[in-house]
Amino acid sequence: MTATPQQDVTVTPRSISFGHTGFITPDIERSVAFWTKVLGFRADPIGERSAPWLQSFIGVPGAHMRLVHLFGHGAHIEFIEFVSPQGEAIRPAANQPGAAHICLRVTRLAALRQEILDAGGALQGEISEITEGIAKGLRGLFMRDPHGILIELVEVPEE
Repeated sequence: MTATPQQDVTVTPRSISFGHTGFITPDIERSVAFWTKVLGFRADPIGERSAPWLQSFIGVPGAHMRLVHLFGHGAHIEFIEFVSPQGEAIRPAANQPGAAHICLRVTRLAALRQEILDAGGALQGEISEITEGIAKGLRGLFMRDPHGILIELVEVPEE
């Protein structure tokens, strides 16, 4: 039976906390280089996983992967490269359901935009004045990392 908004629903207490955001990459070394050198994250050493539990955990038969955890700017990002089976690279449109992005609040937006382009990233949008919402009055744009991961950049005043 499904509860309606008018019904009282007893929820069993539980603890939930945010762990990390993860992305699949075709080239873990290139992802680490971009996200550390251009965006200032710190990377743990690259690890490898292929134990039997992994197949059922991630739902990919025969899964063998390399992974790395990056930290910085109050965030924890994981990149996974499948050694096998390798999936087909996709580049979801920014408005495609299921597409995700990372938002970074930055200073010197125009300079960072150029650094991202110089490092193999791409434009998704153009620098624009934000005229509504929580970032009203700021400037920002969407870009992509070298593998197509969407990155939202919002410029904040320098302190």
